[in-house]
Amino acid sequence: MSINNNIVTLIGNLGKEAEIKETTAGTVAKFSLAVYRSGKGEQAITDWFVVSAWHDLARGMDDIPKGSRLIVVGSVIQRTYEIEGIKKHVTEIQAREIGIDISVKKEVIDEEVPF
Repeated sequence: MSINNNIVTLIGNLGKEAEIKETTAGTVAKFSLAVYRSGKGEQAITDWFVVSAWHDLARGMDDIPKGSRLIVVGSVIQRTYEIEGIKKHVTEIQAREIGIDISVKKEVIDEEVPF
C-alpha cells in the first residue's frame, strides 16, 4: 500500500489566465494562484503560488477568467534548472484536481433568500 503524504489543498483567486502550451510530454497549463492568509485592507497578506496542470486538466483551464475563485488539490514539487550557468530553484504546485469554488458568500447568507 502506497501512502502519498505530499498533498496540498489551496483555495484562492486565479492571478491571470493560464498559459497553455503543447509539449512533447503533453498539454501543460501554468498559472498563478493568490491565496489570502490573514489581515484586512492594507494589512492583508496574500501568498502567491505557481500551479501547473497537465493533459485534460490543463485544457480545462482554457476558459477560466482571471480572478476566478479556484480550489486546487495537488502536490508540492521542487525542481532545479540552469540558465546561462546560474542554477534556479523552483517550488510549484502540480495540480491533480481543479474546481471552481461555488461556496456562498457571507453577504448572501445574511440576506433572506427564498429557496
